[in-house]
Amino acid sequence: MSDAHNGDPRIVGGHLALDLVNTVAPRVPGGSAHHEYLPGPAALLAWAERAGAVGAEEARAVAQAWSAVPSSATQAWHAALEIRESVYTVLAAGPPIAAAAGAGTSSAETPGAGTPGAEVPAVGIPATWGSAASPPGEGSGPSPESEVVGALERLGLRWAGAAARSALVPEATPTVPESTPPILKATPTVPESAPLVSESVTHGPGAAPGRAVRLLVGTSPALLVPDRLAHAAVEFLSTADLRRLRVCPLAEGGCGWLFLDHSRNGSRRWCAMEDCGSQAKARRLTERRRARRATGETGKAGSVRG
Repeated sequence: MSDAHNGDPRIVGGHLALDLVNTVAPRVPGGSAHHEYLPGPAALLAWAERAGAVGAEEARAVAQAWSAVPSSATQAWHAALEIRESVYTVLAAGPPIAAAAGAGTSSAETPGAGTPGAEVPAVGIPATWGSAASPPGEGSGPSPESEVVGALERLGLRWAGAAARSALVPEATPTVPESTPPILKATPTVPESAPLVSESVTHGPGAAPGRAVRLLVGTSPALLVPDRLAHAAVEFLSTADLRRLRVCPLAEGGCGWLFLDHSRNGSRRWCAMEDCGSQAKARRLTERRRARRATGETGKAGSVRG
């Protein structure tokens, strides 16, 4: 792993689901050598607040719930990691993404496992076909399709649980024309444990002018973080324009993190220019200088021999 990712992970994905995927560095299909940014519940909660999954008041409510029932913290942490790896499995193995990126093939990581270095295209995501998968007729590992189906099933169960713990809450009083009969407004029942939601938190369909209600994702502090992550993951996979999806180029010294390229000409190459991009440029400059020195020394030696 490069020095660029020794601190807290940068929020560079362009969507909460991608920032979750990027909590491993380098993000490479297959293997186990990596840096884990979410080694436990405390790190998960700190990252979730940084990434905007929860607000400050919500984070305090989560911490209190986890402190009261320590096992709930471990449960939430494992759920978050499962969501993370499920999203990565789907993105890396999806045929539409591979076709759009013109990507090659490699091995996928297993849920919870890390990822060592491997070459992948500079743009797009590798067509990943499972850590234990084998070509037809070889071995007995799971097929690429079964790994994706399994990831979607796990993600679907997490999303269903999050939906069951969500609620619609009033956003604003809708404007009713005078000619329209009065509408009896019913106040949705929200569990007392429902956390306060900061206006800056983006955890799903956001509030918009003129809307009567908004979706409050997560009404149980103990499971608030994985609920928000599951919702974000499903929202991303079902609505994002994956033609803009890129991977920080591992073959050129990048970290393999995923991000949405919203640049005007679609030419964004690195997760962050000040990290991987700058380091790659520095390495290329060093290599050119070494090559020039080696060429100069060879030329001088040839002159002496002549």
